[in-house]
Amino acid sequence: MRRRQVLSAAAFALPTLAGCSDVTGPGDRSTTGDTATDTDTPTSTATDTPMVTPNPDDPVLFVLSNETESEKTVSLRLSHAETVLLDETATLDSGASREYDPGISETGRYELVVEVEGGPRRTLSLDMDGYTVRTGANHYVSVISDRIDIYWEE
Repeated sequence: MRRRQVLSAAAFALPTLAGCSDVTGPGDRSTTGDTATDTDTPTSTATDTPMVTPNPDDPVLFVLSNETESEKTVSLRLSHAETVLLDETATLDSGASREYDPGISETGRYELVVEVEGGPRRTLSLDMDGYTVRTGANHYVSVISDRIDIYWEE
């Protein structure tokens, strides 16, 4: 009799488990090439860019630094939905850095292009979510002799 109760309970439980193969949880990150996106968040489009109230004391900054042993001229361009938010060229001494506030207040996909005069060039798509905009998660662009490293705070 006990075996029949267990089998009956298992039979009713199986249909509710069908399709439960999600191995990622909320907030898990998936990285494809240079683009990091949330696996449980749809990709934003130009028409799906809600405004977020950024913290005025902690904006999203882009910090450009020269980690080489010589002076470098670097161009930095950030755009969103065909709008250019930042288009700067700076000549930085060895070890110098410069901060830029592009005034980000919308979520969505942004494109960052960094080019070192006579050196490497890098293009990166960045997905800015509401948390990033509200908390002012900074993005760091480091020029190294043969490459450009880009990373950000969570």
